[in-house]
Amino acid sequence: MSATNFPLSGRMLQALLVGASFVSLSSTAHAQADVSDQTAQDQEEDSSAEDSGIVVTGSRIASSGFNAPTPVTALNDQQLTATAPSTIADALRSLPSLTNTTGPQRNSGTTNGGQSFLNLRSLGSGRTLTLLDGRRFPVSALTGSVDVNLIPSALIKRVEIVTGGASAAYGSDAVAGVVNFILDKEFEGVRLDTHFGITEHGDNEEYKVSGAFGKSFADGRGRFIAAGEYFDTEGVEPINRDWSSQGNFFINGPAGGPTRILSSNVLTVGTYGGMILNGNGGSAAANAAFAGIQFLPDGTMAPYSFGSYRAGSQQIGGDGVNTELYQSIARPLTRHNIFGRVDFELTPDITIYAEGQYGQSETTYVNGANRNQIGNALTIRPDNAFLPQSLRDQMAATGVTSLTFLRHSRDRGLVTTNNKASTYRYVLGLEGEFSGWKWEAYYQHGRSKQDNDILNMMIVSRMTQAVDAILVNGQIVCRNQANGCVPFNPFGENAPSDAALDWTRGTSTSVSTLDLDNVAANISGELFEGWAGPISVALGAEYRREDALVTADPLSQSFSFIFGNPQPWSGDVSVKEGFVEANVPLLTDTPGFEELDFNGAVRLTDYSTSGSIWSWKLGLSWVPFDGLRLRGTRSRDIRAPNVNELFSGGRQFTGTITDPFNGNIVVNGIPVIAGGNPGLVPEVANTLTLGAVIQPAAVTGLSFSIDYYDIKVSDAIATIAPQQLMDQCFAGNNFACSLIIRNGTTITRINQSPVNLDSQRARGVDFELAYRSDVGDLIGPDTQFSLRAIAGYLDKLESQTPGSPPIDRAGEVGISPTPHWSGTTQLRLSSETLGLFLQGRYIGGGAWDITKGPNDVDLQHIPARFYVDAQVSYKLPVLDRGVELFVDVRNLFDKDPPISPANANIAFATNTALYEMIGRNFRVGARVRF
Repeated sequence: MSATNFPLSGRMLQALLVGASFVSLSSTAHAQADVSDQTAQDQEEDSSAEDSGIVVTGSRIASSGFNAPTPVTALNDQQLTATAPSTIADALRSLPSLTNTTGPQRNSGTTNGGQSFLNLRSLGSGRTLTLLDGRRFPVSALTGSVDVNLIPSALIKRVEIVTGGASAAYGSDAVAGVVNFILDKEFEGVRLDTHFGITEHGDNEEYKVSGAFGKSFADGRGRFIAAGEYFDTEGVEPINRDWSSQGNFFINGPAGGPTRILSSNVLTVGTYGGMILNGNGGSAAANAAFAGIQFLPDGTMAPYSFGSYRAGSQQIGGDGVNTELYQSIARPLTRHNIFGRVDFELTPDITIYAEGQYGQSETTYVNGANRNQIGNALTIRPDNAFLPQSLRDQMAATGVTSLTFLRHSRDRGLVTTNNKASTYRYVLGLEGEFSGWKWEAYYQHGRSKQDNDILNMMIVSRMTQAVDAILVNGQIVCRNQANGCVPFNPFGENAPSDAALDWTRGTSTSVSTLDLDNVAANISGELFEGWAGPISVALGAEYRREDALVTADPLSQSFSFIFGNPQPWSGDVSVKEGFVEANVPLLTDTPGFEELDFNGAVRLTDYSTSGSIWSWKLGLSWVPFDGLRLRGTRSRDIRAPNVNELFSGGRQFTGTITDPFNGNIVVNGIPVIAGGNPGLVPEVANTLTLGAVIQPAAVTGLSFSIDYYDIKVSDAIATIAPQQLMDQCFAGNNFACSLIIRNGTTITRINQSPVNLDSQRARGVDFELAYRSDVGDLIGPDTQFSLRAIAGYLDKLESQTPGSPPIDRAGEVGISPTPHWSGTTQLRLSSETLGLFLQGRYIGGGAWDITKGPNDVDLQHIPARFYVDAQVSYKLPVLDRGVELFVDVRNLFDKDPPISPANANIAFATNTALYEMIGRNFRVGARVRF
């Protein structure tokens, strides 16, 4: 193979060498077996999985052993619940291959609050296909992502993560891979799990209860299973953590130094009672005489302190506003779900089944203040009826015609978002077997609905109208009295009347509904006995239709609010797919070829919006001698734009931009309009994986694997961040400049729609290790020791926009959650009564922004973090199967996150997608089985 096809950089070679000695988690080293000396229980589980037709090898052809050419990580229910996670997503995100895209943490926007999406290879949650028992799960958000909180955790038997070459076997959208949740459909009895959690600070109280029930009937021909879950957490406010309340943020530095410097106590210019930034219309001295007059809460005037240093709209110290205190560190969340399934044997070879599911999550959280700041300041005229007489006289005496006025408003509370998301799912299907062939056909309907309300929002035009108040016949009225305008007094916190707040504030409301209907059928079995073993095939077809409908209130439709302003739209996409997959043993029991297997798949997908496109996979698995397996795949994977990317009517938010065209001034509050792009074309990924599985006979119970992956996406669909657009425009990219709208030198709007990038690429290496051994009666009868760990090295995460050179974000832990190195190690001692568990999570250090040198920003390196979690459990001999009590401590050594502020319009002191933010957290709970 040429170097062109297998591009190993110097860093990659180093990673391969270092990683060979780095311990790693999970069973990607093998498809179905965890280690070579599985216990009898493990073997029974694997056997039953194969007998039931559940695919666990990263293909549609069920088989056992280590013959999968595609790397698969399989986690069982014990591994998922080892640290008593709040959600299954929390458990999975300890794997380096998964990035924390969104969840109930701060700075996750005004939509999708509380939902948890999975993001493989940092390529975006829209490129991760989420399945439940091999079936596509209905999307939960307009972004095309699935909320995994909806999966019935009490019934999860295993989760497999396929990290390459998955589109041909599983369907479109699996560019980065597939996460397949496999339920225990044979569950019998009752299972209850509950825990209470709290931090050592006494906050973030959480309650979780989940349970499952299974019962056979009709002499075993039928079975009913059900599961439910309830979870509630109160969240954490930033004032309750030192690191998050100090105003750690960037500010433009003095001349001669870095453009941006990191400092604590970085505040935004302005106050809650209002302050005058400057006068207008008079001489320079006359205008400056008004600068820095603030209004205290009672409306009296006082000098405003600009602190020790000021740059544009920011200052260090003084009387400004600490915007870091606006949003919670962890947002409150309440969620629940319920699942039921019934199946019945119509004949010994045909079973009918039905599934029903409902889930809901709801969260209410603060977004921030209504801010009239630099960029959208208020104008106060001399005849303003609320203006103190002394200022009116001074304006008249000095020829000043207006005042520029800043005000952060928390009158009657801050801007608050309430998001409620609910999902329904129904499945009716048949499955069976004939002559050794297994088949399934089903119909599925899913509906996801999101009600999103943003309360207490400023109506911009009304605010401008209401502030311009004058005195007429002894009455204070609006200069423009149209539409029932109510005068607004801006001088002092809580100065405006309730009537003025009612008129200038409102609720931005949107409701989005997503429907999925799909019909699918597949069949698999042995075609015939080949020269080296049975030749197996799987084939199938699927039709699905996705519909989206978004409604919005009239004020949002006219872009009246300060941000948000969702626009109504609708759209639909239908898809027809057909696939065939084959597994062909090529050689067996031959010197140098104990086994040589070929696995291939091809799929034709036809989109109603963009036509037909092929995906395919070719894979080889080779055992030259016992104890070593070499594997590799080459695949073409696809994803077409989803309904939101194509048809979205748009949404407005505010951005903060460092403008290099104007001396790198930081400009806050720039309107950014995000919408759909019907001109998008499907993206195509060319994926290569190469790996080895080592199971040395000399060390019983040891299994090790190393896998290289290279995913290159052409025509990648992405939305370019406002600052990146500005930087590329400054570098001469005309396409980027066309999206930035100016009035002279002033930025008035940024248009932000998804585009097809030139390319996007992820490349790296996964290292995995598993070891298990009997250690006698070390902590009790029949003590077992196990070590499971995984490490990942991300060598490249590159994207290239039209007209600009590629940008590689690998090794970035500031504005991106993409360190070069990350890993998790689990150690467990378990006996019949006592269990001890220890987990270490490593997040490598890296750059804040890999494109910014020391002349651009003074934060060039962010240190690594290592977190330790521990659990002690004890089984009581109660009931038939016992009760297990446990105490769990997460972030045992109470490590604060490193200071690495987000590049946002509101200060965030760290990267919320990477680091532990709430500190040491305790959970006490019980697991009951009978």
